[in-house]
Amino acid sequence: MIDSIINYIQRNPLTTIIIVMLIVFAPSAFGALLVGVAVVLLLLLAIPIYMLYRVRRMSRKMEDQTREQSQQRGFYGRTNTQSDYGRSAEGEVRVHTTSEQPQKRVNENVGDYVDFEEVKEKK
Repeated sequence: MIDSIINYIQRNPLTTIIIVMLIVFAPSAFGALLVGVAVVLLLLLAIPIYMLYRVRRMSRKMEDQTREQSQQRGFYGRTNTQSDYGRSAEGEVRVHTTSEQPQKRVNENVGDYVDFEEVKEKK
């Protein structure tokens, strides 16, 4: 540890002189600087811890919601209640049609559909 302090002093002599002068001539300013550095370090530690707490809390909340939904639904996501069409046997297919035409999503005045084919040109 002493070697690392000596190496720091050798690499940063001006910074070391300023710190020593603050300690000797203005201890209150040095104390305020020290408190500021301590607050910044605490914030740098507290913010990731808080974010981890929030992520875990949201994860638990999502797990609980998923668990509640899975309890309300049966196997393969079917609801436990009887459906309007009744239960169908395995492999049975039912088609329900309506007489109404589905409403178009695109306005009639939008334009025409153009089918194109990409042609590669030789250079």
